Amino acid sequence: MPRKRSKLEIIEDILEYLADEGGSAPATRIATAAGLAYDRLASLLDTLNEKGIVEVRIEENRREVHITEKGYQLLNTLRTLKRVIRDFGLDI
Repeated sequence: MPRKRSKLEIIEDILEYLADEGGSAPATRIATAAGLAYDRLASLLDTLNEKGIVEVRIEENRREVHITEKGYQLLNTLRTLKRVIRDFGLDI
């Protein structure tokens, strides 16, 4: 049985997807890529938007999500932390 992802891992997956997509993507595509129900993603995006990690805009009747500079900083920090933890032989 696959291990359940932590909230932090889900946030990292969202930020990775946005970075890979050039910095923005529709919320529905993010939900699919992250393997989340749309309502769960929407709640998480609201939190990330409030914290300035992403910016959610309504464009052409859909939620378009843009990663912010703060979001890129968080993503880079998460990548570094994962690398350090793995260097110590620990599993995340």
